Amino acid sequence: MKLALFGGSFDPPHLGHLAFARFALEALSPERLLWLPAGRQWQKPDQIMAAGVHRVAMLRRLIAGEPRFAVDDRELHRRGPSFTADTLREFKTEYPAAELLFLIGQDQYARLPTWYRAEAVTQLATLVVVPRAGEAVVTPPGMPPHRLQVLDMPDTPISSTAVREALACGDDISPMVGADVASYIGSHRLYGKKP
Repeated sequence: MKLALFGGSFDPPHLGHLAFARFALEALSPERLLWLPAGRQWQKPDQIMAAGVHRVAMLRRLIAGEPRFAVDDRELHRRGPSFTADTLREFKTEYPAAELLFLIGQDQYARLPTWYRAEAVTQLATLVVVPRAGEAVVTPPGMPPHRLQVLDMPDTPISSTAVREALACGDDISPMVGADVASYIGSHRLYGKKP
């Protein structure tokens, strides 16, 4: 059994995230792909995110209709910082026979040596890295040998930052997040306009 895990702030989730996840389904053929909205991120202690309940609700709207997708909100219920090594260990305990596939972007992979218990992360899961357009994936210095799969996919130039900036300017974000997520953001007045 293959279980793909896709973690991130998802603040807000957007169509680039969805394209990545759909591409991973086709390329990796996991039985399930779980979206893991981050709790308190220890490397970004000052980052203010939308409440977890909103990020989960937006994710559920984004992934509706794909039965192999699900949202796992365990990191939102942890006290204190959220560590990937702890999350992967929990999944390994719950699914001992599964191959865990941990999906990350090239930027996160480059910072992997700074993660809490990075070696445990590499032992518990196969790292599936999506490179930036036109760039080669290079293993970070000092990392022990680990299972790595590079997932080349078409570039989708959407970011959560760009969505928030568009909202602050009063622009229509539907082309970036889809109509359901845009409607949710509007009805809950998330990421308000700048004065």
